[in-house]
Amino acid sequence: MNNKLFIIEGLPCTGKSTTAKYIADILLEQGNSVLHYDEGTSEHPADYEFHAYMTESDLNILSDGQLEYLKNVGVKKNLGLLIALSKVGKELFDKIIPFKIYDCLPWEKEKTIMLSHWQEFAQQALLEKNTYVFNCCFLQNPLCEMMMRFNFPYYDIQEYIMKIYDHIKDLNPVVIYLENSHVKERVSEIALERDNDWLKSVIDYHTSQGYGKENNLSGFDGYVDCLEKRQQIELKILNSLPIKKVIIKNPYENWDNAHGIISNFIS
Repeated sequence: MNNKLFIIEGLPCTGKSTTAKYIADILLEQGNSVLHYDEGTSEHPADYEFHAYMTESDLNILSDGQLEYLKNVGVKKNLGLLIALSKVGKELFDKIIPFKIYDCLPWEKEKTIMLSHWQEFAQQALLEKNTYVFNCCFLQNPLCEMMMRFNFPYYDIQEYIMKIYDHIKDLNPVVIYLENSHVKERVSEIALERDNDWLKSVIDYHTSQGYGKENNLSGFDGYVDCLEKRQQIELKILNSLPIKKVIIKNPYENWDNAHGIISNFIS
């Protein structure tokens, strides 16, 4: 097999995590050395979902003791310090959270950090015999930042994702996209299985900034509108890329069929 990276994409509630594990298991059965990373994994080799980045001047807000601690747990990068937020206590967390890469940093700084991370990952992966399986950091996370947070136009988003692709193309990446044609119904169903805090937080994230504010969206219906538009853009970008891909519509309606498509595709 010459595909060293498999990426599972799609909207929330489509079964991405389950599908990623299924693909990882197939690859293992085929005798591959597989590294599987779900979304939010703190040690993700190509993503910084729960990390902060502080420049040398940013670090001046810290006490000597705090600075020494962060130098021990952080990683030097581009004349600054990259910090996994999972490694700090509450007092430090409160000081560092304004420098969280996703959600807080200015776009140009975030963009530079993330593209560098993708490039470093690809360069290292090319030297290894591992096959990687990622959940949703190729399309979903850029769309959440560039569309939902900043409300950037389509071509800016496409250009950024193309730059990521340029970094990883030598890995012969594959995207498995789980398309959802019943967004409202599916999210309503899954919301019953989760607590109210989850639904409240995702509604607030999508409607209170960037794209949601610009389009006067609110509440559950506003959240659904955001997801439907995001999916349109993701599929448009995906189909514009010279990347191997398979799109499975409503996989949750028939998982046996979806798994059959995936198995045949990988084989």
